[in-house]
Amino acid sequence: MSGTRVRPFDELITGQPRATSTLVRALEADQLFPSLVFHGPPGVGKLSTALLLCRALLCDAPEGRPCGACRSCRRIDEHALVHPDVRFVLPEKKSDFDRPAADDESTAGIDPQAAQADAVDHPVWSVLIDRVRQGITFLQRRPSESRHSILIVDQAHRMEAAPANALLKTLEEPPSHAVVVLITPSWHALLPTIRSRCRGVPFQLVPRSQIVSYLVERREMGAEESVLRAGLSGGRIGAALDLDLEEFRRRRGALLTLLNDLARRGDPGLAVARAEAIVQRGESVEGEMEILMTLLRDVLILGASPADEARLVNVDIVQHLRDLAGPLESRAGEALASLETTLEAIRHRGNRQLLIEDFFMTLLPPRAVGAQAGARGPGLGRG
Repeated sequence: MSGTRVRPFDELITGQPRATSTLVRALEADQLFPSLVFHGPPGVGKLSTALLLCRALLCDAPEGRPCGACRSCRRIDEHALVHPDVRFVLPEKKSDFDRPAADDESTAGIDPQAAQADAVDHPVWSVLIDRVRQGITFLQRRPSESRHSILIVDQAHRMEAAPANALLKTLEEPPSHAVVVLITPSWHALLPTIRSRCRGVPFQLVPRSQIVSYLVERREMGAEESVLRAGLSGGRIGAALDLDLEEFRRRRGALLTLLNDLARRGDPGLAVARAEAIVQRGESVEGEMEILMTLLRDVLILGASPADEARLVNVDIVQHLRDLAGPLESRAGEALASLETTLEAIRHRGNRQLLIEDFFMTLLPPRAVGAQAGARGPGLGRG
């Protein structure tokens, strides 16, 4: 590859200048380290970059790699990986330990993004030793039609000791044609023996403004929708793209009504009933609390600075938020802090209904909270 021009990755991967510039320099100098770890938060483009690296390494064009148009590039797509010189390994069901795949299994037809999402949704799955051994055998063979054989191991921190140890020698002394890319949310989640044999490539959360620009310019979304998606993404382009906006708005509407009722009516019984409903209706309790957090944050911003709409997340319901800023008055900041504590306790397996009830009480007007405390009487707290 020495002497060929590499198309800058930041034209295709948004918000990762450090990672992409490192890879481009290494490719242009023909000095790519053969054992790499892409590490950083979920949803920021690690898998997309790994597939783009495959394209650059296997592209048939004499320069401007990856060209995106040649036969090799067309067979390496985020939703259809069919190139014979790329192998993709990720966590699978534990029962598959007893059912190893045939040695000649290929990744033909795999959807990398869907497969990754499935693995993330099943945290008890692990990277199987049989899959790792197949990957090692794959790397030891000469490439079918390209200059390189590339093994991608996604969720590499979910390798147990046996598969990790099986991979060590290949990471330390890979065949001259081999490249290994491990993908993980945390560099330190990998075993020290793995880290010592690899070159780390760090990824970071993407600034909100860059996500907005990406959605508007490359995905041709409307400005208001792009700002909303970016604000809810937490710096993750993947989350911005995957957001079911219709479902989000449905859930947010119900929570907005709840906030309004609690802030205006001051009914402790309503707080208890709504907490019970949230826990019982089967939707993600954490997700509900996270949506509430965005609403309270926006109310707090508008209460402190009514003209400051640029920092809002829920930009499509500004008037509703302004209507809430009055009833909540100075309690929005305290409520937001209480919600953060509640969410952390829920994540640590606390009693969800009691935690949410107590949080909802902080949203009631002070006179209602005082009345509720009096009604409990001495010694009648939840304990």
